[in-house]
Amino acid sequence: MFEISGFDTAGIVSLKRASLEAALKKARELVEDGCWDVRIVDPAGRVYTSFEEQAA
Repeated sequence: MFEISGFDTAGIVSLKRASLEAALKKARELVEDGCWDVRIVDPAGRVYTSFEEQAA
């Protein structure tokens, strides 16, 4: 399970997704919605912290 966490004006946001693809999608949505310090922790404990969309 991939754990996604971050912060918004109401406090901590904590979610889980079954795949990295789904976790990345949700992390990008959180960033777009104004959350900060968004990160994904994968089952091996690796942390992913950069989800900004790349310029086309």
